[in-house]
Amino acid sequence: MKLIKRVFSLVLCFVIAAVAVMGCSSVVTEESTTVTTTAATTTEPETSATTEQTTSAGPWFTLQTKVCSSFHERVFGKEMCDAWYSLVDAVMAGEDTFSCPNGHIYLWMISEFPKVCFPVLGEIITIKNHYDLATINGTAQFEYKVSKEEAAEKIAEFTELTEEIINEVIKPEYSDFEKALALYSYFTHTYTYDYDTFRKVENNEVVNYTSSYRLMTTKTGICCEIAEAYSYLLLQVGVDAATVINTKHEWSIIKLGGKYYHIDPTFGLSDWDNLCYFLMNDEQRIYTDLYDDKNFQYVAFYDPEVPPDFSASDDTYKVLWDYHMTYFDPTEKKIECWRYKEDGTENFTYDYSGH
Repeated sequence: MKLIKRVFSLVLCFVIAAVAVMGCSSVVTEESTTVTTTAATTTEPETSATTEQTTSAGPWFTLQTKVCSSFHERVFGKEMCDAWYSLVDAVMAGEDTFSCPNGHIYLWMISEFPKVCFPVLGEIITIKNHYDLATINGTAQFEYKVSKEEAAEKIAEFTELTEEIINEVIKPEYSDFEKALALYSYFTHTYTYDYDTFRKVENNEVVNYTSSYRLMTTKTGICCEIAEAYSYLLLQVGVDAATVINTKHEWSIIKLGGKYYHIDPTFGLSDWDNLCYFLMNDEQRIYTDLYDDKNFQYVAFYDPEVPPDFSASDDTYKVLWDYHMTYFDPTEKKIECWRYKEDGTENFTYDYSGH
């Protein structure tokens, strides 16, 4: 609470002084617009930590407002990522204009980036009614959905929520593998699938309220919300992540050790700690749900001139796909697993110290 009081006080003070501050798809750094999110988020070493029963000396993580991924930069380009950072700076300063080269960049960035890169912004700002006129001479405009005082409160509340989740689930010494695993387990035990909204979507009803923000604040959602929230929290702890869309489903993709892997936290919700959907390669992703990789749409329904190759071919974690996780021990770098067999259950210890 001390942390959120600090955050809220800083934001509220700014509001008083300047009368300012301040949603199924879709990261480059805050200071460096190249590759992964590590430089923009945290600087924790990639070493292992304690077990599921670890105690902590106190909160270690603070939210980074400006995160983005190498996936976004490779799909959308550096200019769009730079415009995103400018937008975040403007919102945090209570302004309503930011640097943006043109209307094309403006429309794609403001409609796609907040969902994964700063979910609360979808609750706070919106595009101009006449977005084709929103960018003039390199300066773009946006509008607030709420008062700037309420915007400040929403940012503070979202900051507290995000920090509570990460400080509870992740230890600063976790490796990227352990961060992805810990958050995957957290999602399968914490969030529930919103079947009512799913049925509306299936019936082609208008559904305009889904967002990663809703998933994080209400603990229920559908695939796009779940994947976007999972990718966002990974970005916050320095793991390069985005989302993949295939027809009517969406999941996460991450870059781990220079290789790409699919992770589907949504399908994990119905089967706690089932590792079938954790660190899949393309073959496993296609096999588990009969998906066609030719229909994979990475990050968003956007067609860059040269489509990036995000092929996931590595099967390092193949042995895990047949098991459920009981717990993992970062000190020993082991995962205790089990699976059903005809004569009962089989236990298995997976040593990931070499990865």
